[in-house]
Amino acid sequence: MNGSLRQSMAWLHTWTALLSGWLLLVVCITGTAAYYRDEISLWMQPERHGGIPAAATPAAQQQAARMAVARLQQIAPHADSWIIDLPQPRKPYTGISWSSQRGERPAPGAGRPAGNFASATLDGHGHLLPDARNTRGGGFFAVFHFTLHYLPVLWGRWIVSIATMVMFVALISGVITHRRFFADFFTFRPGKGQRSWLDAHNALGVLALPFHTMICYSGLVTLMLLTMPWAVKHLYPEQRNDFVGAVFPQAPRLQAAAGVPAPLADIAPVLAQSAQHWQGALAARVTVQRPNDAAARYIVQRDEAGRLSNQRQSLFFSGVDGRLTDRAGDMPSAVAETRNSLIGLHIGRFAEPWLRGLLFFSGLACCAMMATGMLLWTVKASLRKQPPRGLRLAESLNIITVAALPAAMAAYFWLNRLLPPDLVQRAAAEINGFFICWGVLSIAALFWPARAMWMAQLILGAVLFAGLPLLNAASAPAKAYAALLSGGNGLVAATDAGLLLCGALLGWAGWRLRPTPLAGTAEVTP
Repeated sequence: MNGSLRQSMAWLHTWTALLSGWLLLVVCITGTAAYYRDEISLWMQPERHGGIPAAATPAAQQQAARMAVARLQQIAPHADSWIIDLPQPRKPYTGISWSSQRGERPAPGAGRPAGNFASATLDGHGHLLPDARNTRGGGFFAVFHFTLHYLPVLWGRWIVSIATMVMFVALISGVITHRRFFADFFTFRPGKGQRSWLDAHNALGVLALPFHTMICYSGLVTLMLLTMPWAVKHLYPEQRNDFVGAVFPQAPRLQAAAGVPAPLADIAPVLAQSAQHWQGALAARVTVQRPNDAAARYIVQRDEAGRLSNQRQSLFFSGVDGRLTDRAGDMPSAVAETRNSLIGLHIGRFAEPWLRGLLFFSGLACCAMMATGMLLWTVKASLRKQPPRGLRLAESLNIITVAALPAAMAAYFWLNRLLPPDLVQRAAAEINGFFICWGVLSIAALFWPARAMWMAQLILGAVLFAGLPLLNAASAPAKAYAALLSGGNGLVAATDAGLLLCGALLGWAGWRLRPTPLAGTAEVTP
């Protein structure tokens, strides 16, 4: 790091980006896909495509909640608790879950639709939908991008956190390096070899710099209690639970079952009070504790859509008379609200469809910025008189992250439809298939010529993505296909269009990155 400040920053930018770039590119690609995790999950459960979607309005939610309570009264009147996931704009169906019979000891996970909970799904008319196939859907990409799946959770989070810190250093040093920062945005010279890669890298970096900075910093904030625990340890050296209680809203203590039967209050006025309290905002979930008992309680959780902060807000009502008894999360501290707003920015649940699309394309720009930076380094290294020893590995890693990973993601969608719906541990089989496909393509990238692998794997990914709408039409139930043609489920049609777009982008990249001689130089790997 000798020379001027700008030269030193250029050296720092190159090596910090290079050492963590491939991991960050994997994180960025899967994280960008996670912006549409709900739409992906719906697409991957075709059994739900044929139902009548429910409208996402306060009045429609009240009607859906009434139908859900009526259904639960039929199938689980003596359950210890019910959970009703109300229709949302991106989840247009009602989910119901119920726990063990009252008096039985709850299994670990009680309070969530897991553990000892059974579940079902209702359409907009309150009709039961067929049991959906077991899949992680888009949630797999969301979780993988900060845990790396097979690694222990803490290890994965630490590795991603350190890589994100390195990315933050690369962003700052990159800004300092470019003396023509704004001019670089308007400069692109195609067909000029490594000059074109540098122009593309600079333009993409400037174009979405606010997004790059936001997503990097907010990602660090989401894991700040893991990476910066010293203040908590100092203030709460022995009682970490006291810290959790001070920062996160706690539910009032639940009374024991009274053992006296009592009819439940109508749930519609409860949701009407909630909507009024939250100025018309939708509810996300209603938990009914001790249903049909004198100690029954409703817990209404606010939907995060349309609200920047990730702060959970809940209202508590008497299950007998529908009277508001308590609330949680309405008045967070300034520090908690700042943290929750940054987490909300990172997750993007607040975004309307047009803004979600902008976030998605900004994520793609971030991926392209990283990819062009890696490609630029390998192109420059290949032109040296004595190329570095790790050049072949770097070229292979470029293919593994830029071409093989998207193809494996497309294979994950195909496996969702090709694996038997009743397969044991089906969700794990889909994920294992994703990694097997990625591993096979990675081995091919390591041992086959790079020039052939670039085009082959990008075109493979394009074909797999482009074929998914046809696969959806061929494998979905007849009712689902009819609903799609009638426009009854626009989310599925929009997801098909998005998958086609991904295929088109990969096809275009495969054509553009075909082996061609660089201007004025010998032919090199793109």
